[in-house]
Amino acid sequence: MTVPTRIYLTGFMGSGKSTLGPRLADRLGYNFVDLDRNIERAAGSTVQTIFANQGEEAFRRLEAEHLHTVSHVERVVIALGGGAVSRVENLRFVKAQGCLIYLRMTPRHLADRLEKRAASRPMLHEQGRPLSGASLRKRIAALLAQRESFYEQADIVLDVEMGPVDNNVSAAMKALEKQGGK
Repeated sequence: MTVPTRIYLTGFMGSGKSTLGPRLADRLGYNFVDLDRNIERAAGSTVQTIFANQGEEAFRRLEAEHLHTVSHVERVVIALGGGAVSRVENLRFVKAQGCLIYLRMTPRHLADRLEKRAASRPMLHEQGRPLSGASLRKRIAALLAQRESFYEQADIVLDVEMGPVDNNVSAAMKALEKQGGK
C-alpha cells in the first residue's frame, strides 16, 4: 500500500484526532505527533494557559512554528489543533507537505463529547468560565461554521461519530489506500 509520508489530522476539538492518530500511526508503522502536546512540552505550559496569558494570536504563532518543525519528519501522523488550518498559510503548507484528513462530526455529537471537557478548552469559555448546555452547543456551531470551509479543503473527509475508534481507523486506512501516495 502506498500512503503519503506525512498525514495530518484536522477537525474540530473533540473530533478524535488525538485518539485516532496514534492508532492510525501504529497501523501504518508511523510515528505520531500531537501538535498541541508538542507545543505544551516546549512552552512548559498548557494550551489553556498560553491562551489565557498570551492570547490566541500568540498561540497561533507558536502553533505555526511547531507545525513547520514537526513537518520535517517523514512517516508521521500529526494531529493538528482544531484551529490550525483556519490560518490559510497553515492550510496551504499542510496540503503541500502531505495528506490532510478531516475528521468530521456533527455539532450535536461534538457537544456531547465536549460537555465534560469544556473547562480545558479555552475556545469554549466565556468570561473565563467554561460553557455548557445550549451555550456550549451555540459556540460549537459558530466556531464550526467559521472553520468548516477550511476543514472541507482536506484531501480526505472522514465522517466519524461515536462509534468504535478502530472502525474509524479502518475507514481512514481505506481512504488512504484510495488516495495513494502524495
